[in-house]
Amino acid sequence: MSFKRGLSDDDIVDGILAGGRERDKAIEAIYTQNRSFLIKFLSNRSNTKDYVKQPEDIIWESVEALVHNIIEGRYVTQSSASLSAYLTTICKNLWHKFLSQESNREERDDKFAKEIYEDEPDISILLAEKERWDRYLAIFDKAGKHCKQIFTLWLVEGMSGKEMSDILISEGKLKSEQSVRNAKSDCLEKVTSQLMSR
Repeated sequence: MSFKRGLSDDDIVDGILAGGRERDKAIEAIYTQNRSFLIKFLSNRSNTKDYVKQPEDIIWESVEALVHNIIEGRYVTQSSASLSAYLTTICKNLWHKFLSQESNREERDDKFAKEIYEDEPDISILLAEKERWDRYLAIFDKAGKHCKQIFTLWLVEGMSGKEMSDILISEGKLKSEQSVRNAKSDCLEKVTSQLMSR
């Protein structure tokens, strides 16, 4: 089979089904016959954005899909639209799919960048908080024997009075729930008075 420019749909389908050099020539013919129209078709729909995929990439993917569909028997010349119309439909669908994926990717990238920016703490705020906590820890240390541990269990760990009592009693630091409550109350008084005096 010898191919030249302007082959009929039947000749192209026969060439693709024949395989080998005939398939290569048929692919070249379908590409050559439709390239300029498809480039314009896709360029008019690209809204001048610089995409990762260019119209040429989509055209080749469309030609590959067309060849696959012909080999699989999904395209038959007598019952289907013209080969050019069929290729244009594939091309349009692949382009819309790509644009949809590109749009979703851009939205994900924007959302991710926004989350990173929002989640990134201001270093001056972090330093101010650290200084404040360092002051509190120094005050807790000065407040008394078990104050730092009581405040850590209560404020940092979020433990209830009963849970604090269980830990402090099991460690042998205090003897009863009442002594833990008294120690907590004393610690609060000492810390409050030191905070007021600053």
